[in-house]
Formats: sequence, structure tokens, C-alpha cells
Amino acid sequence: MVKIEYQGTDITDSVTVTRCWIDQYAEEHGDTIKIIFNDVDGLWDSWGPSVGDKIRVYNGNIDSGIQYVRRVHPTVGRFEIDASAIPPTAGGEKKKEWKQITKLQLANDIAGKCGLSLKTYGLKDCIFKNLKQDYEEDLKFFQKLCMVEGDAFLVYNGQMVLYNESYMENQSPAETIGLDMDNYPEYWDKRVMPALKVRNDSMSYTYGSGSPVKGIYVPLYIDSQGTAEKYAKNLLHYYDKMKKGGFFYYRSPLDDGYAAGSVAEIKTDNRPSYDGKAFIYHVRFDTDDNRAKVFFRCL
Repeated sequence: MVKIEYQGTDITDSVTVTRCWIDQYAEEHGDTIKIIFNDVDGLWDSWGPSVGDKIRVYNGNIDSGIQYVRRVHPTVGRFEIDASAIPPTAGGEKKKEWKQITKLQLANDIAGKCGLSLKTYGLKDCIFKNLKQDYEEDLKFFQKLCMVEGDAFLVYNGQMVLYNESYMENQSPAETIGLDMDNYPEYWDKRVMPALKVRNDSMSYTYGSGSPVKGIYVPLYIDSQGTAEKYAKNLLHYYDKMKKGGFFYYRSPLDDGYAAGSVAEIKTDNRPSYDGKAFIYHVRFDTDDNRAKVFFRCL
């Protein structure tokens, strides 16, 4: 049964949920909620829900964490709410400059400005001699930096979880997932980018074999060929990491399922080229249909 807290109050017995989706993301997104309520009598409008209100959804052991209403949408006979784990304080374009700041110091600064605490896994700290945030939202600015550093982050329940991608991808599989027709799996295999070139005002560097099919301008201070190589390598991984993967469904009990950000061993019934380690980067829980859609990329 779905339990809903709104502004800290349990409203489960006062509402009728038509559909509810809880989305977990391991990278580039905060977790989200979408709920559709039966609202024939127009009660939700009289309650006055507002953007920025806090909402939390439970379904068994699944916990959305505290999220913030981003959109309210009344329609004929129903009321829809979209929410995100990213606090409203994270919005707004900002301008700032840092000198001689470590990655960890910067992460704490960004998380704090967004109203989040920081947790890290496998982070490789370094010093940035000069960084400029030029009228960008805090998390969008930080996401660009993570791309060149080989890092990623997720936002869940008041926390920014920052991790090194290689560290997470090298973890031992938590379990083996057997896929067959009952899971309705779908797979993809996209073109591999053979090489990537980074450049700024002072130098350029190409990483990979073959002719680079993508050139990236990096607005960061690059003090050596070693730094340029690191950025090119990490960016190539960023653009190539989705080259092979897929998704599948699983049913009850949802709380025995798989979490975004975990590593698993995939075993298919007739697609052996997809067998092996995989990183689960997105899970969508459908509490009404009592199943989840799990997205993975092959490692």
C-alpha cells in the first residue's frame, strides 16, 4: 500500500491514488515522484498545494525520500503532482569564481548552497587553480565539472551523493539478474565513439584510437598534457558509456528489487553479448501496476 506524507502530515487516508511513479536516478538527475489522485470533488485545490511543498511516498521498503513539489496540475476529476529531490534553493543562475579550491571543498560548497549534505564514494580529490561559474545553475555547473573529472552524483533525501564512476563500476556485482521473456527485456547497441579531442585556449589533446568524431572545448585551466589526457579520457567515457545496455521489468515484491547506482551481473536467455557486469542507472517503480522498469548499461 502506498503511504503519502505531505508537508510532514500523513494524508494517505484522505486521498485516492490513481497512479504513482517513483524514479531513482544514479546520475545527472535527482529522484522524482509523479502522482495522479482521484479528485472528483476538487478537494486538492481547496487544500492549496504549492510549488516547493514537501512530499514523501512509501511503498513497502521503497522510500522516495523527501521531495519538493515542482508542478501541480488539476484536470477534470483528478489532480497531478510532480516532485523532485532537488530543493528549490538549487535553482537560479549564478556567477562565482574560485581559486585554489579542492574538488571536495567545491562539492561541499555547491551542496551547501543547494540545501544538501554531501556524501562521497571513491572520490579522487584534486585542486582547481581557477574555476568560473558564469550565470549557470549550481548543479548544472557542477555536472559539467563531473563530466571531465570522471565523477557523477545523485540527489536523494537531502543528500548529494558524489562518486567516482570507475570506483562504482569496479564494485563486485551485488547479485545475478536472469532475464527471459517474462521480464520483457529490450536491448540497444549504439555506435562507439573511437576517439575524442579536448581543447581550450592553450592546448588540445586527443584520446583514443582513430579519427576523433567529437571535439570538446573545455573552459577550464589545463596546466599539463596529463590533465588534458585525463579530461579527454573521462569525456570519452561519458559519451560512450551508454553505447550498450537495455531495460527490463520485474514484479512484486518491489522492495526485493534493484537500486539505481548498483552493479549487477546480467544473464540473458538468448542475448549472450549482453551477459556480464552492468550498472543500473535508473529504476522506475510503478506502485499501481506493482512492477518496476530497470535501466542498465553494460560495463
